[in-house]
Amino acid sequence: MFLRSALRLARWLGAFTASQAAAYLGMPQEEAERRLDKLVEGGALRAVVIGGVKFYYRDPQEAAEVILESVDISALPREEREKLMRL
Repeated sequence: MFLRSALRLARWLGAFTASQAAAYLGMPQEEAERRLDKLVEGGALRAVVIGGVKFYYRDPQEAAEVILESVDISALPREEREKLMRL
């Protein structure tokens, strides 16, 4: 049940945090994070930490789109802006 729900969340959002999963699944954040990390260990999901926040995802391209949409490009240093503009 948890696996299906987590995969459904990944398809729906592209990338999500443990707190988003906890709210969606109606469980404490610590439990959601622990269970999501087990899914990462088992290969069902992937995870990346950006700015101290762990994002869980299934499809790297969808996750990148979601994460990049949340970044204010104009607030980044020039070098970082240039790297992101090449993606």
